[in-house]
Amino acid sequence: MGSMKHKVTLPLLLLWLAVASAVAEYYDNVIDLTGEALRLALTNLISTNTNTDYNDAKAQMFGYFDNVNGYVRCVYTGQNYSVSPGGMPDQNILNTEHTYAQSWFSTTNTSIKKADLHHLFPTNAQVNSSRGNLPFDWVANHSTATTYASYNGYHSYKGMNAQNHLVFEPADQHKGNLARSLLYFNVRYGDPLTQQNVEMIPTLINWHVLDPVDNAELQRNLNIYGYQSNRNPFVDHPEFVARIWGEVSIEDLFTPPPPAVITTVYPNPFKDTTHIQISIPTRQPVSLAIYNVKGQKMRTLLEDTLAAGDYTYNFDGQDSSGTPLPSGVYFCRLSSGDQVVTHRILLLR
Repeated sequence: MGSMKHKVTLPLLLLWLAVASAVAEYYDNVIDLTGEALRLALTNLISTNTNTDYNDAKAQMFGYFDNVNGYVRCVYTGQNYSVSPGGMPDQNILNTEHTYAQSWFSTTNTSIKKADLHHLFPTNAQVNSSRGNLPFDWVANHSTATTYASYNGYHSYKGMNAQNHLVFEPADQHKGNLARSLLYFNVRYGDPLTQQNVEMIPTLINWHVLDPVDNAELQRNLNIYGYQSNRNPFVDHPEFVARIWGEVSIEDLFTPPPPAVITTVYPNPFKDTTHIQISIPTRQPVSLAIYNVKGQKMRTLLEDTLAAGDYTYNFDGQDSSGTPLPSGVYFCRLSSGDQVVTHRILLLR
């Protein structure tokens, strides 16, 4: 397929109407099905893509589908790269991730799988190489994992999962997109989602729930449909995931993120101001407060949901009303979920 059939670009307010109209007709014959009947019907419905032109697929992705005002964003690091609309990047810097790794392909339809845009995404070349063909799962301990450069609040990790298998965990902003692309791939081609002793489906369902479909993903699905003539049903009908794999509660599947930690308090002892550094391994609600030795809260320094990253907060030795506290021992307490970390500090006047 040497050129794009047509590219759909709609104002945001019209997008949902356009998608709703196209979706209703596309899914007419499967909309009431469940379980294996739905899976088989979807396989028949979406097995219409025949494009084997990988180079042209990449040209559409970089030049149009993932190009926003001349910039293309790496889905793992969040870094934006300048790519002219209709252009191509230096692929030694920004290249193409096959979410379903090519080494996992079964022997049928390999050229179609390679060019299937539903699982192709732009990625930093070095991070793409580092992920290699690792399966996807939660990394159990982000503090000991390899963390990839963060831009725009993105953090991806390579490390051990709870079963001590080496895995790759994508940034929160891409978890749902990635999950829906792999579930699509499984239904479209029948290739398995258990790789290297890691059963990915439970985690993918979890990520699908935690990171719902947004307008950008709907637009991408619409554009890919215009190009290769099939849709990702889990973008259009997120409820199909539960209909096929069963209802799954987040509580049953979710591996709690590693807790936030206090990395440094300096100077300590302090006279005027001390700097409290904290590290957040994944996006989560956190609070940081100062307590006296009687357990009374003197000051709240932080109460917010933060993206993964390192942060510094200053404590000037004053309580919440601005009154200087007397010399003595205090505790800075960092809470994230059910986890609490405390650090002893000494104020000397």
